[in-house]
Amino acid sequence: MSSSRFPGQGPNFVPAYQVSGIPFVTSSIAPEATAKPVLRIRFPTVTKSIMIKNTGNEELRVAFTKSGSYKASEANEDGTPGAGYLSHYFVIPPCNTGGGDADAPPTVFDVRCKEMFFRSNSSSTAPFSLYAALTGIDQFPIITGSNGFTGVG
Repeated sequence: MSSSRFPGQGPNFVPAYQVSGIPFVTSSIAPEATAKPVLRIRFPTVTKSIMIKNTGNEELRVAFTKSGSYKASEANEDGTPGAGYLSHYFVIPPCNTGGGDADAPPTVFDVRCKEMFFRSNSSSTAPFSLYAALTGIDQFPIITGSNGFTGVG
């Protein structure tokens, strides 16, 4: 009898990541940095890769936990100071800086996850488009610092 927590196709089932992914596409608008709550996108199954295109003129924060999407100086959703937050997010530059530069290319993450969190890095909203290649894997550990995932928030 197997002692695996994830019978069948689990998070480490390599063949699921070797075949082409099932497409998941969405376009949305991330709320401004001071807005509550942050935008959460949940994927129906585990991702194998994600491509995000910031289509606006504001920087876009991308995080793998809700608390990771906050700066240390920002208050969380219940209004309490966020002194414990460590800014565990990635910033995607605006589509066009307005200085005649070409559009910024999409950002690609080769990552396994079930959800992501988005917010603008300013006081304005940040529109974006997202493409995720999905696997057939349903179960995945919760990504959080208390689960041993350091550097995510």
